[in-house]
Amino acid sequence: MTSWLPWGILALVLLAVTGFFISNRDAPKTNTPAISKVKYRYRRRKSLCTMDELSFLQILEIAAGGSIRVFSKVHASQVLTPRSDLSIVNWNLSFEKLVSKSFDYVLCTADEMKILCVVMLETQKSIKKPSHNFILKACRAVQLPVIILAAEKEYSPKQIRYLLKKKIPDAFPRPENQEVPSIIREYQEKIKLTRNSKQDSLQMMLLKEGRRRVTRLKQK
Repeated sequence: MTSWLPWGILALVLLAVTGFFISNRDAPKTNTPAISKVKYRYRRRKSLCTMDELSFLQILEIAAGGSIRVFSKVHASQVLTPRSDLSIVNWNLSFEKLVSKSFDYVLCTADEMKILCVVMLETQKSIKKPSHNFILKACRAVQLPVIILAAEKEYSPKQIRYLLKKKIPDAFPRPENQEVPSIIREYQEKIKLTRNSKQDSLQMMLLKEGRRRVTRLKQK
């Protein structure tokens, strides 16, 4: 009987192992979180912009007109990129500085999407951040116009359009058939009348001088 003892023990071990796997296979796995739920812990935002950001975006669009497109919350790397002559290490270091940066608004031409300028809403908190000065200096280095506005202040489309014309005047060409303002027209008319009156006065002076000479000759 002792010769069968090892085989009996082995059979019991096999039965125990088989039972363990079967019980785990059939048991509910509620305590084991799904991989997808652990890996992607996000939620979807309801809107791309806050109500204040949307309101200012609409004001910008009105001020810019139909020839300019306005984009909100643009990543800095879509506007700025490290120079191509940098080494791989320096290129990566320069790019990493842009990773956490973004522009509040970017203005582009509607036909070719050329970047015209960027608009940044400034708060007392953002001014103190080192990243704020970095992005301003980076824009200045590549001659990218920047319009800085106070986030707490309200602006009208007329005010914004005035600032845009100062920063990017080429984006607002004056039409050839644009009507001249009335005050300029009046000034031009005054100049014309002055010139005409001066010309008439000169002609009268020459005529009088000629008559004097004729009179002198007759007297002789």
